[in-house]
Amino acid sequence: MFHHLHYSFAGLLPHKLSPEVRELYWSSLLQNLALSMLLLFEPIYLWQQGLGVKGIILFFLAVYLVYLFIVPLGANFATRFGFEHSMALSTVWQVFYLICLYLVAVNWWWLVPAALLYVLQKAFYWPAYHADFAHYAVSEEEGREVSGLTVAASLVFVIGPILAGLILQFSSWAVLFIIASGLILLSSWPLLKTPEKFEPRNFPYKDAFARLLSRANRKLLLGYLGFGEELILLTLWPVFMVVVLVNYVEIGAVAAVATLFTAMTTLYIGRLIDKNNKNRILRLATWFYFTSWVARLFIKLPVHIFMADSWSRLSKNLIMVPITTITYERAQNNRAMDTVVFFEMSLVVGKILAALILLVVFSFTTSWSVVWGIAALMSLLYLKL
Repeated sequence: MFHHLHYSFAGLLPHKLSPEVRELYWSSLLQNLALSMLLLFEPIYLWQQGLGVKGIILFFLAVYLVYLFIVPLGANFATRFGFEHSMALSTVWQVFYLICLYLVAVNWWWLVPAALLYVLQKAFYWPAYHADFAHYAVSEEEGREVSGLTVAASLVFVIGPILAGLILQFSSWAVLFIIASGLILLSSWPLLKTPEKFEPRNFPYKDAFARLLSRANRKLLLGYLGFGEELILLTLWPVFMVVVLVNYVEIGAVAAVATLFTAMTTLYIGRLIDKNNKNRILRLATWFYFTSWVARLFIKLPVHIFMADSWSRLSKNLIMVPITTITYERAQNNRAMDTVVFFEMSLVVGKILAALILLVVFSFTTSWSVVWGIAALMSLLYLKL
């Protein structure tokens, strides 16, 4: 029986990882440990500095507006100097971003360089990351490679929020930012320890916008606009949690336990995707995710937050594995960077759209139920992919 269980579990894991993807796994593990300590608490930090919900939305709207026009430049750097070199450089921008973010407590004007540095980090990291994975992933087990990386990230996201909550409860924001910065810089080591092999080429700036606006890509663009809900998930959901839970350790524990609950299911989905119709799984997962937003309308107690967060994390992973796998397959059939930049720019447009809608909504009401309703409706756009 033990042998059978071991064999079944082993079947969920990727077995043909290329050296490049293996390096990406290790780097991503360290990067995600740092992010797991930051993502949940960054909006809370801005909220505590007096920005308010509208201020937080405006900050991220500015980030994504600039990012939309900088993404092709980051892609050009990655194609000319190497994916891994681009990701490594992004860690420097990220550390300077955290320094400026910390200084916001001194003066709000530090939000300006913080936003610009955040844009640079994203532009140098995400196009290179997606292109690197798409280029070196093994096609017959791509779903398991994506889900394996998702689960590895999920496991560190169990540790990170609790660790961050404890640091904030018993120490300070400065300590949290310093520890996260060290992990971020360390994440470059797996990428740089071996020479990267690549053929330099240019990435035409105008072509990226031509693909974004192309009639042939209109349906894909509409589907990727669903990522507008992610802006709400990453910026306003944490603020709502801190209003209800108050205690940092409780917030971190809720996120950690909810993440642990979803990890093994995600691993299974990767194998399922390799063996079944990815689009069918994506459609089912989209409806499942939609209901996780609807469930937020009925939150009354702290335990409801745990239930909603668990449900949301599980269903979002169920969506992300097929979306990422489908995107990487398209990238392998075309120029990898062209495809992933279209993906990245499309989801940015979705987040800009969500931010603009939220600003209009908050001019008339401060109802969280309306916010969750907007996210629920935007998530249905994933059905177009």
